[in-house]
Amino acid sequence: MIKGLIKKAAKLPAAAPRIVAVSALMLTSISAASAASITWSHGPNFGGPNGHLGILTNGSLVEAINLAGSSTAPPITVDPSGLNITFTTIDSPFFNLNWFSATGGGNTDPGWSTILNTFEWQSGANVTATDFLDGLIAGHQYQVQFFAARTDCCSTRTHWFGDGEGNLSTPINGNSYTSIVGTFTADDVGQTIQIFDSSTNPILNAYVLRDITPAVPEPSTWAMLLAGLGLLGFSVRRSKAG
Repeated sequence: MIKGLIKKAAKLPAAAPRIVAVSALMLTSISAASAASITWSHGPNFGGPNGHLGILTNGSLVEAINLAGSSTAPPITVDPSGLNITFTTIDSPFFNLNWFSATGGGNTDPGWSTILNTFEWQSGANVTATDFLDGLIAGHQYQVQFFAARTDCCSTRTHWFGDGEGNLSTPINGNSYTSIVGTFTADDVGQTIQIFDSSTNPILNAYVLRDITPAVPEPSTWAMLLAGLGLLGFSVRRSKAG
């Protein structure tokens, strides 16, 4: 990486500007590769007849992704009359294989069953994906919920997730249908995600990313609050005067 930065800076005319350019490029590269620390926890179960109700809905939806090894397949809407969450189907660049018969987790919702019936996986190596999540807004708080399970195998396998900063989720069985939830404050537009499996063949069915940044009160709300405090102070003063 350093050699590439030096070559770019060498095209500049003066020595001092080159040094400045190399420093700037290095800082840019370091920033682009940065990863915020993620706090991990176990989320709701997402298998069984009502497994789709395990999809968290707090905050605002950023994206819902179905990993199925296809970038041309149509989107899938889960629970149209209830949750009404539409998943975009993708062919992820971070996995090299896909599967289409993972039994659907016994779910009664057609959309969620279809999503759980497919997954992408990496053969023989765990995944460290820089910018797995992208388009983030620095300073915003996010929640990512991962769904990874299959019933046609994996009862003796475990999987877990990481953030590239040494923070790891607690391993769970590969057929437990327990979601993994990570919360973090973005420090850049991208976020590194690591996906581990005890067999070094990690899988991922889907994930949902939500923005959970606390809402900032509107100016009118602040004005009303200040006015209310002013009236309260006035009432207290009148009470004392009386």
